[in-house]
Amino acid sequence: MHRDSRRAASPPPSAPPAAKVAFTTVPTSTSVPTRPNASPLSQTTDTPTSTSTSTNTPAPTPTPTRPSAQLSQLMDGGCCVSPFWAPDSQSVLFIDKPTATAPAGIYRVRLERPRQSELWTERIAFYTRELDYAQIPAQAGTRLIRVSDGQEVRIKNGGRTVQISPDRTRIVWTETRETFPIENRVSTIMLAKIDGSEPQRVLQTLRGGVSGWLDDNRLLVSGRASRDTTASTLFVYDLRDESQTEIVRAERLRLTAPSRGGTWIGYTLTSDPDPARNGLWVARSDGTDARKLDFFGPLQWRDDARFIYVPFEMDAPMHAFYEYDVTTGETRRLTPPDQTFKIASGDWTVSPDGSKIVFVNAADNNLWLRQLE
Repeated sequence: MHRDSRRAASPPPSAPPAAKVAFTTVPTSTSVPTRPNASPLSQTTDTPTSTSTSTNTPAPTPTPTRPSAQLSQLMDGGCCVSPFWAPDSQSVLFIDKPTATAPAGIYRVRLERPRQSELWTERIAFYTRELDYAQIPAQAGTRLIRVSDGQEVRIKNGGRTVQISPDRTRIVWTETRETFPIENRVSTIMLAKIDGSEPQRVLQTLRGGVSGWLDDNRLLVSGRASRDTTASTLFVYDLRDESQTEIVRAERLRLTAPSRGGTWIGYTLTSDPDPARNGLWVARSDGTDARKLDFFGPLQWRDDARFIYVPFEMDAPMHAFYEYDVTTGETRRLTPPDQTFKIASGDWTVSPDGSKIVFVNAADNNLWLRQLE
């Protein structure tokens, strides 16, 4: 389907005491050196921004807005949805078929040449943020392709999506048996070398799975600790010593968003038996300094200490971008009140260098660019 006939995608209290997490660990002797933060997969359909539940938490009291940054149109013709960034933060990619005769594929628009897209690849797949690996799930096994030379391996995992360690040596994925009632389904977290060799089970949870890598050795995992509880636990699992560090335990754990260095984790609690716990939280990945914030909305990390968020307001006529610094507790508005826009279907993403935001403008369904100071 070419561009002119395409439609936009549909819409996208005090800290609880730490408790010991009791999940089943499968012994492993794997050990690798430590290095910085994991890079989650950037889906070319892109990973949707979680839709947050309404809350009565008060609006933030921000520091004064700094000088206005640039807002500019990046594409036209109703193009495009689910954008994602190139690693250098100088171009934006998206799935498109610009004309009836053009191939469907991933197209690129360079920031210095707005409204002029070019075909980047006809391979539509899930790409890492660095665009160095692509994966295509298939029933015979996930195809994992190294972009630089096209080298391909098939991971015998039933076509499940894999997550690659930052040092590009290992992969993890979650296998869940669907033969039991949903509340009793066991999820097994699998670990293998990046070529799929030496697969091994490292952990089992109930109705959970691995969210991603925090660094080369730590995984962010969620699941129920036992059949005797309805609460899910979000915890960090260390492959080096098999230790488990609890972040939070709750019945309705919705959004989990680790910072770019893996130091902090943002998460959302909803419909909790204790209404005072409902809202947006942040905590350190070592299980300390959990705090509930006085605002609510989808967030994306700008670096390891600051995230950008859009305050949630039911039926809001316009949107705004704010920044929160977890180290100082400072909130500031990034877009001036007189710069009006509305994001379509929660479709926005922050550049790798943290200096730009691209979003789908609800007014014209085109890509727009917001330069940050």
